[in-house]
Amino acid sequence: MQAWRFWREATRHFFQHWGSYVTLVFVTNLAISYLAVPALTWLTSALMDWQHVPYVSYTNIGAIALQHPLAIIGLVLILLVVVTLIYWQFAYLLLGIINIRNGRPESTRSLLADTVRSIAGASPSTFLFFIGYFIVIIPFGSELFTTPLLNKAKIPAFIVSYLMDNPLWAALLAVGYVVAAYIGIRLIAVLPLMMLDHYHSREAIRLSWQRTRHNFCNYLSKILLTLALISATVFVIYAALYIGQVLFDKTHVALVAATANLFLMEVITEFIVCYATVLFMMIILSSHDRHQRTPLSLFSFREPAKTKLRTRLLIVSGLAVISATLVGFNLIYLNGLAMTKPLTIAHRGVDHGNGVQNTIPAMIKTSREKPDFVEMDVRMTKDHQFVVMHDANLKALAGLKRSVAKMTLKQLTKVTVTENGYQAKIPSFNQYLNTAIRHHQRLLIEIKTGGADTPDLSERFYRQFGQRILAHHEQIHTLSYKIMNQLKTEHPDLFVSYIMPYNLTFPHTRANAYTMESTTLNDSFIDQANRQHKKVYAWDIDTITNLDQMMFLGANGVITNNLSVIQQEIKENTDHPSYANLLLTLMNDLSLESQTQ
Repeated sequence: MQAWRFWREATRHFFQHWGSYVTLVFVTNLAISYLAVPALTWLTSALMDWQHVPYVSYTNIGAIALQHPLAIIGLVLILLVVVTLIYWQFAYLLLGIINIRNGRPESTRSLLADTVRSIAGASPSTFLFFIGYFIVIIPFGSELFTTPLLNKAKIPAFIVSYLMDNPLWAALLAVGYVVAAYIGIRLIAVLPLMMLDHYHSREAIRLSWQRTRHNFCNYLSKILLTLALISATVFVIYAALYIGQVLFDKTHVALVAATANLFLMEVITEFIVCYATVLFMMIILSSHDRHQRTPLSLFSFREPAKTKLRTRLLIVSGLAVISATLVGFNLIYLNGLAMTKPLTIAHRGVDHGNGVQNTIPAMIKTSREKPDFVEMDVRMTKDHQFVVMHDANLKALAGLKRSVAKMTLKQLTKVTVTENGYQAKIPSFNQYLNTAIRHHQRLLIEIKTGGADTPDLSERFYRQFGQRILAHHEQIHTLSYKIMNQLKTEHPDLFVSYIMPYNLTFPHTRANAYTMESTTLNDSFIDQANRQHKKVYAWDIDTITNLDQMMFLGANGVITNNLSVIQQEIKENTDHPSYANLLLTLMNDLSLESQTQ
């Protein structure tokens, strides 16, 4: 009951002063998105160029530390700037919301000054706690509160998928989420205590833990109720717009209606982002208010009429300017010009478990669905040959505690692997390549590294397979910068993509393309790749929602485990779709998170 009352009062207050709240959140996100993020991106890129560091990944961070210490120092300083900006944004939103609830006695300049003083007075332990707190709440907190900077701190989807595939790890992950939620709520008052009351982090933690001792369910119910109602509201609005467009598609004003509906959908989504952010902040402030004024009494404050009118006029004027841009984009989109048609790449040669990964029968079956490429993996064996295998050992597919690097090609090709109810022999790469050529199926070959690798692995690989790869337009990608660079240096005609699991900064390499894990892939990365005439392949794209996002971003190819589903969605998105279907596609892309990036 208390959660319902809080939500009703908070929502009523938000809509009474929506101009001020939307201005606060929207302008703040705009400043971060279009000023801070581009500036930090440019600064990181300039630092890497100055230090001659071609890329940054977990695979080379040690080498960078040893060979380019100034680059590491620079990255640490940039990280501190990012943390400070996140702290500033959070503090500014808290202070701004309190100011609006109190009738806006302070000017924007005064609020900015208060925020700067809050940062200047913060101790190192405050920032350390701030970082730790958001690391804890990132798994679930982003459902309600997102910022353009926090959205960069994401857990890559392939890591979560890997953990979910293992029952033990899945259980531990679930427990981790529960523990994170519990700790996040028990420490919900810490940030207001540090930012508003200037408590030391240790004292703030003690007070928050004390204050939430008998109120955990209260705060949890507020969060869950807010999330449920926002999700239901978005669903109802999107459903109404979609059904309305289905009806309009039968009339002669279909395009006009679609343009208007698309504009409404974009504006309403942004409005709901602001609403969700404000309510989340009010939930946090309710833990602070309990020990000052009663939280609901704060909602009785009213802004001066002139202030309310000025902020609403500002928002309406801003929307008028933005609407012109949105209408232009909407017309381009509705005429089918805003989305790319990506190449389809079958991950490990299978489609939705239609065979054993990286085996010839599965590849033949999948090739009948006509993917642009079949992605597969090769490893060097003990006798320096090449076998088609993803894992470094045979435990998962063959139930054998044997390492690929310690077996010869002859031994490996006698092993039967089992998956998805199918069985097949492990193939040599020579067999796999020849079969693909006979079936006119192009390959995207991932070169894996392992314990059997020789220093001249890339040259051995080219001597055996290079001419056939070039003749039949196969492509190569690899996580190894060394292998990619050697192949492109010695054989520039080869098409080689460099695999990147995380987008920290745009790399500068000899690669023809970048195979990027989709979680942190954005339009900025793809735009930079286009300017340098490089392709971008996104992995793993297994749902239509992810595919729609990649098509909007402009990805050149998508690596998928669900080939037929992805092919059908691409066809529906590009083969003269109805306006209603185009709206539905954009709905998949317009999430609360994506709106603040």
